[in-house]
Amino acid sequence: MNVYWFQDSKTGHLKQVQALLDQLKKEIELSISPIHYSNQGSFAQIFSNMDESDKPIILIGAGHNVYTKILKAKKYLKKTMSKDLYAVAVLRPSCKLKSFDLIIAPEHDFRKRQLPRNVILFQGSLAATCQNPVNKKKAIIAIGGPSKHYKFDQKIFIRQLEYILSMHPKHEFKIYNSRRTPEPLNLKVIDQLNQHPKTKFIDLNSPESDMFQDSLNESELKFVTPDSSNLVFEALSVRGQTYLIQIERPRYRRIFGAKKIRESMNELVNSKRVGVVSILNKNGGINISKIESPSQHFEPLAEVEKVSFSIMKFIN
Repeated sequence: MNVYWFQDSKTGHLKQVQALLDQLKKEIELSISPIHYSNQGSFAQIFSNMDESDKPIILIGAGHNVYTKILKAKKYLKKTMSKDLYAVAVLRPSCKLKSFDLIIAPEHDFRKRQLPRNVILFQGSLAATCQNPVNKKKAIIAIGGPSKHYKFDQKIFIRQLEYILSMHPKHEFKIYNSRRTPEPLNLKVIDQLNQHPKTKFIDLNSPESDMFQDSLNESELKFVTPDSSNLVFEALSVRGQTYLIQIERPRYRRIFGAKKIRESMNELVNSKRVGVVSILNKNGGINISKIESPSQHFEPLAEVEKVSFSIMKFIN
């Protein structure tokens, strides 16, 4: 099967499509051609190397700029060839949903919407499943940053970081930042680690950051800020215990932005699929940190495997 992967430059989009294609490759032979949506070449040029076999074609991608390109490519190819052709949107497009053969979307995107027949739902985000055993001496902390979903209070986070490290002195911690992590917070974290010799800060731009997935897979404990929702579900797709770190003051009341990400995180907490590092406001205005562990009865999420199976069933 020939796959034309239309891409933007957003890591969250690329990682989810990559996870899906990696899973599909376990089921069927794929020839994958990446195409950036900003490619100014004509479709005749883009598809000039297409083989002449009868293999079906999948046009796939995630992101609003990408969806338009996919539909235009579908229109062009329908006029020039007679092969089986499938236009697949990963995540929910804001318009022209019926023009896609398949839409692969998170459940929260259709929570209060009628579900079209061409939609396959998954929980959270698409991530590779790993069943490898964890190292009970290792842990990671993944830091996000300001977003439209959460108010990221740096003072609160530093306090939570100190609490987490003090409660797990026997674990070797690796702390990863992200593109959204403010530089002043990076410096505060590095300064904090002077008191914790078994903890290492790994900057996004360092070569060691490429080993993040390996660290995620092998760590027994995974602490993630809830603004990084995709990463939360990546952590839940491997073995170990995942915790959300409260990054807002106890009395903060959010009055702006979309609710769906927060609702998704709250559902994980309520079902005890994730633990929480929370802050309790006691009488007298004293804030106290507390760790609540997740349930031990959940297996790693396998959403990408379920979606892959549904796609193969649709194509065949």
